[in-house]
Amino acid sequence: MRKDTNTAYKIYAPVYDRVFAPSFAEGHTRMVEALDAQPGERVLEVGVGTGISLRHYVAGVRVDALDFSAAMLKKAQKRLDKGGVAAEVTLHQMDAHKLEFADDIFDHAVVAHAIAVVAEPEVVLREMMRVTRPGGRLVVVNHYKEEPGRLSRAWDPLRRRMGLGKHFDLLELLQECGLQVVSDDIVNRIKSRLIVTRLPA
Repeated sequence: MRKDTNTAYKIYAPVYDRVFAPSFAEGHTRMVEALDAQPGERVLEVGVGTGISLRHYVAGVRVDALDFSAAMLKKAQKRLDKGGVAAEVTLHQMDAHKLEFADDIFDHAVVAHAIAVVAEPEVVLREMMRVTRPGGRLVVVNHYKEEPGRLSRAWDPLRRRMGLGKHFDLLELLQECGLQVVSDDIVNRIKSRLIVTRLPA
């Protein structure tokens, strides 16, 4: 994630839960449901933001939740401090392009509304795969169009500076990384895609 993107999220953090979260609510709920993490399992969540997904994990699940934005993580920590999160959560400020975890230590991994805003989506996905055990689930929620128009492509440079990412074919990228697509559904008011994949065994 670039420096200007991090600056953008400093601006978004104070209003994120009021402005963006309502449009993402269904996706976060169904993402965790699709993950189906069980007590005793360990989950990696990339791009946790203000932590709106954390309350959906069941007790006994260990979640390592990371974000590049310190401002977002500060909001997530406040959410944890208020209680109401049953899972055991550890927050990390970290660049998802270079995950500071050993290979195969997570049972599953998720990334919601973040894969399109990183500098190199394929690098992040492959890092998530590296730290997740073979056969584990990797769930992605993101808004994208398979065939954007010329106007949409013309906005790409500005979108990246605003921390809103650029266009790429998410489904194709997941398959190129060797992930097996289990399901592909539409969620959220903004018609995001909820794609459940499985790592090769």
